[in-house]
Amino acid sequence: MLTKPISVDSETDLDQIDTMEREAIASRATSKKTALTRRATLAELAKHTGLSKPTLSRALNDYPDIAETTKNRVREAAKLIGYEPSSRARQLSVGRAEAIGLITPMNSKGLRSAYQSEFMNSLAVSLAALGHDLLLHAVDEPEKEVEAYARLAKAGKVDGFVVMRTREIDPRINFLRENNIPFVTQGRFSAGADQAWLDIDAEQGFYEVTSHLIELGHKKISYLAGDPGMYSSRYRQSGIERAMKDAGLRLHSTYNGDFTAESGRLAVRSSVTKGLDFTALICANDAMAMGAISAASELGIHVPGDLSITGYDGVRLAEIFNPPITTISHSAADCGASVASMIVSLVRKEDSRDLQRLVKPTLILRGSTLPPKGLS
Repeated sequence: MLTKPISVDSETDLDQIDTMEREAIASRATSKKTALTRRATLAELAKHTGLSKPTLSRALNDYPDIAETTKNRVREAAKLIGYEPSSRARQLSVGRAEAIGLITPMNSKGLRSAYQSEFMNSLAVSLAALGHDLLLHAVDEPEKEVEAYARLAKAGKVDGFVVMRTREIDPRINFLRENNIPFVTQGRFSAGADQAWLDIDAEQGFYEVTSHLIELGHKKISYLAGDPGMYSSRYRQSGIERAMKDAGLRLHSTYNGDFTAESGRLAVRSSVTKGLDFTALICANDAMAMGAISAASELGIHVPGDLSITGYDGVRLAEIFNPPITTISHSAADCGASVASMIVSLVRKEDSRDLQRLVKPTLILRGSTLPPKGLS
């Protein structure tokens, strides 16, 4: 900073002033940067508030024996002087890692699903708002999942887990139950009467979409199923069969898929090769519906004029697909947020009465369904 007048008598003097000004600006910038990045210490907070370090620590960690007025006073003082407790120190003080684990095989189709991506993004954001991190861990083989659960839990890197896409036979859940590790599942599972889960009422959703097709006049309705090993598959199939039975009809045929768009393409190509003899195809998720519509278009089959196709999940892409897909919608973002609050409640041992949630889906009618030819 310039502290005294400088005479300007020559080009040399101008250069000198320019140099001194740059040095002064750089000095001020360095000082400002230091002030911004330097973290106040607990000792400084104690001096500022006149409280002991143990009292400050307990106030900042929300211990019940500290009055709310004191907690508020400490938080305001910490914000004023720029004190932030280190995450490691906080973890030690509360005895938790403040992280939730989610393990998935690297070749998992779930990881590539648009719905699962939306769900995980919401889960991570919601956990962060609750003071927890999402630790996403990938394994190269599904058989190594339980080993990964054990390793993360033993190392104390997570406080609990979110388990996605429950299975008919699920060693992950068996391990977590046997070791009393907090977890919430995305989906119901066998012997889960006393465990935390969030699921979509897929049976009701598929009943409604099947009834919609029947009301349009479709009688030859086929189903493109997902992975039969997934526990939710039973509810999808049950909803379809119940609606067909109520209408005095039988499901025309069932194709086996794996929740990917490619399996949707293969199902339509296979049906055309054998001779397309149904007028509507119910797909177990939106990804398969998109694949089915793409294959139909390539083969000159008009959707919905020649073939009505429906999906499930209500992902954003289904709304802008051509044609927009009639689907059973449930918000992946809402589900992610709900699961986040549920697992944090379990970890904190808070009120756990509302830890089994069955979410009602919504039938969204769009441009991929019409009455069959001859009835429209």
